[in-house]
Amino acid sequence: MRTSTISYFCGSAHVFSIAFSLCFIPVSPIQGFHIMMPSTTSIFPHARMRRQLSANSVTEDQVVRQIFYDYDKPIVLIGASGAGSEMSRLASSFHTRRGAMDNIERILRVNMDTNEDNLIKQINELSLRWPQILLVDFNGAGLDVDDDKTTEHQLSVARRLYECGLLSVYVNVDRASSNMPEAVAHRKAQLEDNHLIKYSDYEICIRDEGLEGNEQWEHIEWEFQRLLARARLIPAIPGETFNQTANSPHLTMGKHTFFLSLSFPNITQVEPFVEEMSRDVDAMEYRADLLDCRDNRFDLIYGMQLLRRYCRPHCVRVPALPFGERALEDVMPIVYTVRTKHQAGTYPDDDAGIAKMFSLLRWGLRAGVEVLDVESAWVKEEINSLLLCARERYASQILGSEHVVGRSVTTTDAVTLFQQCALDGRAHGAKVVLSIDREGQDRMAHEAALIASSLALADGKPIIPHISLILGDIGKFSRVINLPFTPVTHESLPMKAAPGQMTSSEIMTTRILTKIFTPRKYCIVGHKIAYSVSPQMHGAAFAATKLPHDYIRVDTESIEEFINSNLFKSGDFGGASVTIPHKQAIMPYVDILSDAAKEIGSVNTLLTREVFEDGEGFQRVLYGDNTDWKGIYNPLKRLLGNNVRSSCDYALILGAGGTARAAAYVVKKLGLRCLFHNRTPSKATHLAASFGGQVLSSLDEQSSMDNALGNILDGGKRGALCVVISTLPAAAEFVLPDWVLESKDALPVVFDVNYKPFNTKLVLQAKAAGCRVVRGSEMLWEQGIGQFELWTDRTAPYRVMKQVVLRNCDET
Repeated sequence: MRTSTISYFCGSAHVFSIAFSLCFIPVSPIQGFHIMMPSTTSIFPHARMRRQLSANSVTEDQVVRQIFYDYDKPIVLIGASGAGSEMSRLASSFHTRRGAMDNIERILRVNMDTNEDNLIKQINELSLRWPQILLVDFNGAGLDVDDDKTTEHQLSVARRLYECGLLSVYVNVDRASSNMPEAVAHRKAQLEDNHLIKYSDYEICIRDEGLEGNEQWEHIEWEFQRLLARARLIPAIPGETFNQTANSPHLTMGKHTFFLSLSFPNITQVEPFVEEMSRDVDAMEYRADLLDCRDNRFDLIYGMQLLRRYCRPHCVRVPALPFGERALEDVMPIVYTVRTKHQAGTYPDDDAGIAKMFSLLRWGLRAGVEVLDVESAWVKEEINSLLLCARERYASQILGSEHVVGRSVTTTDAVTLFQQCALDGRAHGAKVVLSIDREGQDRMAHEAALIASSLALADGKPIIPHISLILGDIGKFSRVINLPFTPVTHESLPMKAAPGQMTSSEIMTTRILTKIFTPRKYCIVGHKIAYSVSPQMHGAAFAATKLPHDYIRVDTESIEEFINSNLFKSGDFGGASVTIPHKQAIMPYVDILSDAAKEIGSVNTLLTREVFEDGEGFQRVLYGDNTDWKGIYNPLKRLLGNNVRSSCDYALILGAGGTARAAAYVVKKLGLRCLFHNRTPSKATHLAASFGGQVLSSLDEQSSMDNALGNILDGGKRGALCVVISTLPAAAEFVLPDWVLESKDALPVVFDVNYKPFNTKLVLQAKAAGCRVVRGSEMLWEQGIGQFELWTDRTAPYRVMKQVVLRNCDET
């Protein structure tokens, strides 16, 4: 067992897996390609690793280009309401769900009284900011006096707001079904193309949901939240695998993920089948070219909203979508496709048809789709324009695609097609579908994908998921050996979207029988862990995603006993959750440590990878990571948002053990200043030396000691206490001094890492005082999600894992 660590390897083990699982599979030489299979000595030197990091890390330029990432300006709603006052109602419901904003006007209506220059000044000075809403309603107050004059002023303001980079949503209310007044409908029709669409990035469509008594209004509110959440996501970076985010392509299009190809001419026909389908897939493909309404923007976008509505109650495998202080747990991802005739679709591929196709693709961006399929064969100028728009203003992932229909190509040609589908480094995934004329060629697309990945690695280009398929029944096996993001049909459907399609169940069964996929053994290793909920949580996650892995408890006093166990030494050992008291003791046995594990000084996650070494073949490497910090960071980031002043906002960390180190790591990432308090001051001093910050002598409000909490805060004059994180055992029954929770205007977020009992003394005290509270149960499922994604290289079923934890922790 090797015990050294590699200091320059950081983040997810996914790149590690790609670099070796792709590059060391034997591939026959192909004319036209010189493939150099790198050895470990060529991969691991610093120069080589830096090159790999540059291809797989988020750069500042890439993040900045998506202008709505972490957006903190006001939201603009533009459109014309019907009889249901839909725009005002949508804005009001948004703030009702979020809770009151103290002493701040939440909704500002743009009318003749609006001073355009003053409004822009307030936005630039951040006196108007997220989540305030600017309402530009062309059926609003003031239009009865002088409609033309008011309209002209509103349009001027809307244009300025859009040009200033504000997030603008067109609330498209259908004139007929909303009982919109005729004069308003006429005005809306005149303004739509040149103003309402032009001065907005996103669009939500409403029929009669806003009318009194319509129970579907709740879904319109939800769709609005989803659009805003999608807009503010961290951008998806092609080939980036070192960060696990809510928008990571290597997880969205990860191993053993499936999207269901829908082929109905009317989306309402899907509803009877949705419950069964949603249990077995990770996304739905919205085939715009197959829909009767494909050339109608309103109907096409509204159809996507209907599809999401149908799926919401039945989502099982989907990840969370962060939104404000919470996460949306019921968003079925959509793959938006406009397939043209020569690419195995139905959309016209003459000049007029292709021009319209690009318009349809932009409609998909406006609807906030998760994955946008872009055919790579068309005019480069059109593709460049679309991708530039997508990169600058949207968080959608791009799937470059190419279908070869009715003719065969060489493997060399297929490799070139994969490179073409990378769209000059701007695609997040590449999909190539080939035609063959004999069965022996059914691996051609897969082999081409491996070669394309090897060449990308050698050239320092992004390594993206490659979806490699063969058309027809003759190509069924290609769907079995294609691990990322495979298109499937479903047993309940009356028809397949394409010949040769299989169900996800058929594919997974075949992968297991042919040993393409081997079930693994996972465990939680610790001592006195009968209470642990991790086996139930991870067991449910594996079951939900149809991965037949095992997860057990291993209770041992000595980590050496675990290291020498048959489980650890077995070839099917996949990884482990590591808990007290072994988080530090396991570290000498780990081959590669993540940066987080090194800085925090503990490992809570083990995973294995097979690595090729010269002269030795494939060898097992043990990778150690720490996801505890994600269990603390994710909930706090949602609650705090961008409201952190690094110069004067503090976080108080109680305790000085391993979890306190993870908390300090998080506080540093959040930009807060650390205050430590522990019964043994020397341990707190060590923490302060590692992470920066001050050690408190006491939590007293007034004291002769300068480093008492009250003296440091000085009644809010020298700073505010934003967060309290207690890593103390529940048995300590710790509570905060009353004075800390007396200021109703500046109450801290209180985080107690204990998940049993569900309501500790500290949690009960904080809730009674009106504080926002995070329990250890939330930390448990958030860190567990990080573990699951590291082990499986796919998105985690957020709601499933959360519900299991709550069922086992909440005694109320």
